[in-house]
Amino acid sequence: MKKNKASAETPYVRMFIESGILHFYYKKIDNLDLGVAQLCVKDRMEYTDFQDYPCLIDAISIKHFTKEARDYFANEGNEGIIASAILTSSTTIKMMANFYIMVNKPQNPTRMFTDKTSALEWLEQFNKQK
Repeated sequence: MKKNKASAETPYVRMFIESGILHFYYKKIDNLDLGVAQLCVKDRMEYTDFQDYPCLIDAISIKHFTKEARDYFANEGNEGIIASAILTSSTTIKMMANFYIMVNKPQNPTRMFTDKTSALEWLEQFNKQK
């Protein structure tokens, strides 16, 4: 993982913290499986020094999530995330995100958005740096 104070980049994500919100941008991933999910969470935890943040998750470049990855993200993979705003434009990922929210029932407040501004406005209520 390439890391500086401002941001970090891995083969799968680019992340940075801005105004108390963690921005987590997935790179192009055809199939996000459990192994990739675990690596992304490990990298996120290291980048944030194990601190909790509301998180904007840009999933626009992901084509598919496996069931195992969704289950992991909903439970132990949610550690360190106060609230999740999932940003997507893909109809397939919208369906998967809604399924994830309704069936996997993540441990933290989670909503899906197609508009980044709306997602950030919603996350602001969970921001500890206000």
